[in-house]
Amino acid sequence: MTDRYLRFSLVVALLGFSTTATAQQGITLHELVSSALRTHEDIARTQSDVRRAEARVRLARSVLMPTLELNATTTWYGDEATLELSPTESFVIRPSNDWGWSADLQQTLFSGLRDWRARDVAQLQRDQALLEKTASANNLVLEVAAAFLSATADAQRVEVARSNLEQAESQLTVASRRFEVGETAAADVARWRSERAAARQRLVVGEGDAALSLRRLERLTDADPIESLAPLRHVPAPKGADNDLVDHALDTRLEVKTLEHQLQAAGLMIKIEKGGWLPEVTARAQYYRQKAAFPSQDWTSVALTATVPIYDGGRTAARVAEAREDLRQVEFLKREVYRGIADQVDAAAIGHRAAVAADEAADERVEAAREAYHQVERAYRVGENSATDLLTTTTERTDAETAAIIAGAQREYQAIALRHAVGLSPLPDLDPMAILAAQAASEE
Repeated sequence: MTDRYLRFSLVVALLGFSTTATAQQGITLHELVSSALRTHEDIARTQSDVRRAEARVRLARSVLMPTLELNATTTWYGDEATLELSPTESFVIRPSNDWGWSADLQQTLFSGLRDWRARDVAQLQRDQALLEKTASANNLVLEVAAAFLSATADAQRVEVARSNLEQAESQLTVASRRFEVGETAAADVARWRSERAAARQRLVVGEGDAALSLRRLERLTDADPIESLAPLRHVPAPKGADNDLVDHALDTRLEVKTLEHQLQAAGLMIKIEKGGWLPEVTARAQYYRQKAAFPSQDWTSVALTATVPIYDGGRTAARVAEAREDLRQVEFLKREVYRGIADQVDAAAIGHRAAVAADEAADERVEAAREAYHQVERAYRVGENSATDLLTTTTERTDAETAAIIAGAQREYQAIALRHAVGLSPLPDLDPMAILAAQAASEE
């Protein structure tokens, strides 16, 4: 029986290592992140926004280019119209079936620089869409990491519950044999039978939670059915004081860069609307040919048109006022985003320190709980402790091991969240944009 207890203690002590060895054949977080980046609808939506922004850039550029049109008309009249110069001389000025065509070339020479500024705004919006695509990719990595760590912790809790069930069954066997020879009371057997039922219940609940976590992870990443998960190695957290981390975040976060683009675009929109008060100059060249000989069958013309706005009922002034308020709204949003980023970094930094301390405390608690269990278990075998004492230490050890699993997963998640908060890639050796670029290249 002593060998059995030693074997169980070794299994419990090396639970993390055995789970790791089993999971090494499983799928890694990087593989799941890559799958999510290729298939998730948020990424596809941001890619669509980028393509739409690029189309707007092409549209804005096209307005700056000249336009060439070919126009043709044909008209039927009841009779033709002729002009008689003398009884013997006349010519048709309007045939009964008249036709004509023209080639028109038009170029806007000046329009208050509105077209040029509209192009600049479109380019800023395209760059903003690219930044939002990167931010969405990083947010998805954080979401997948949280789901991965949750599923990993649930799988480890199942292993703890299974080991506890085996231990409860072993202790029930020992208590039954001792009862048969009169060394213990029937109440001890009943207590261990109750503990075995509770351990079986915890195992069933744990297996259900683990299955649900895996299925959620599969749906999030669009991955094939996952058999096991490879362990996540230690994720390095950014170093530095909280104020330094906040400053780094404000320098590197994509949301800040996006706001800068929005501010520039809002400023340009004011100038675009003010262009409505400036004159517009357009040049036009035309070649026209018709069937009728009057006044001529073909001619070429060049026209220069200048339009000076005098009064438009206040429409331009209203648009300028609205554009100014849009700029103020972006400035208000900038301050709000700055506060939000600072709060997020502070919360992530404090959360990471708390998670590290909790993980260290959980490891110490596991070590103490296992030692207490071994002491009480040895005393129980020689009759110095009751079954109640052993059950209490067993419960404490189970709670300590479960808490250690949760604390370990929380520590890794907080490190990932802190990296994300300060503007770094959530995973140090993974570049989401490189994955998306490789996918785009393969599709081409």
